[in-house]
Amino acid sequence: MKLKLKVKRGNDSEVRYDTFEVEVQEGMTFLRALQMIKEDVDPTLTFRQFCRAGICGTCAITINGFPKLSCREQVLPYAMMGEEVVLEPLDRFPVIRDLAVDSSQMITEMKKLRTWISGFSGDVRIPPELSKKIERSADCILCLACQSHCPQMLEEDYAGPLYFAKLYRFLEDPRDDEGLMRLKVAVEEGNLYHCLSCNKCNNVCPKEVEPATLIRELMTYTDIDGKGKE
Repeated sequence: MKLKLKVKRGNDSEVRYDTFEVEVQEGMTFLRALQMIKEDVDPTLTFRQFCRAGICGTCAITINGFPKLSCREQVLPYAMMGEEVVLEPLDRFPVIRDLAVDSSQMITEMKKLRTWISGFSGDVRIPPELSKKIERSADCILCLACQSHCPQMLEEDYAGPLYFAKLYRFLEDPRDDEGLMRLKVAVEEGNLYHCLSCNKCNNVCPKEVEPATLIRELMTYTDIDGKGKE
C-alpha cells in the first residue's frame, strides 16, 4: 500500500506544493514518512523532530487542515482512504522553510505572562486532589497546536489558549505567590475575555489539556473589571 503526500514547500514569500509517494509500513507515523522522503528522495525537505515519542511537541504540523503531532499520527487510516494527504506548516506562525515555523514569539509571550513558579521557598505539600486539579495544565508540551487552530489568534493582541492554559496552574499552585498579578496581565494585556469558547483548541490538543475549559475556569477568578479576586 502506498500513500501520496502533498507537502507545502518554501516559506511565506515563495510557496509551492510537491507530491511524494511512500510505501506504508506497519506502525508508520507521518514523521517516519517525512524521514523516509528526506533520506531517500529529497534531502532538502525541512521539518522539525526531536523525541519521536509525543512528549516534546516539536514535530507538530498541519495534516489535512488540522494540527497534529506527526510522530503520533498514524498514516494507515489515511492510506486506506486512498486519497492524497496534504501536509502544511502550522498556521498563524511565520514559516522558516517547508514545515518548520518560527515559534520565538511563543517564548516572548510566556515571559510576559510569567509562566513559571515565583516566590517559592521552603517545603510545601501539595495534596493529591490539588495535584490532580492542576495536572492538565502541567501536561502542556508547547506543541502550538491550540495556537495554530484558534480562530481568535487572528486578533494580534490575543495571547492565545496555550498561555492561558499554562497560567491556570499558577492560580492553583500553593508554591506560587504571583498568580493574581499574572491573571491581571492576562486580562489586560492578553485579552483573556476575547476567547470565543469555540473549543477548537480542546479538539486538537494531543495531550487533552483542554485549554478552552481552563480558560473558562480562569474567568471565574476575575471580576467585571478584570481585577483578581482574593
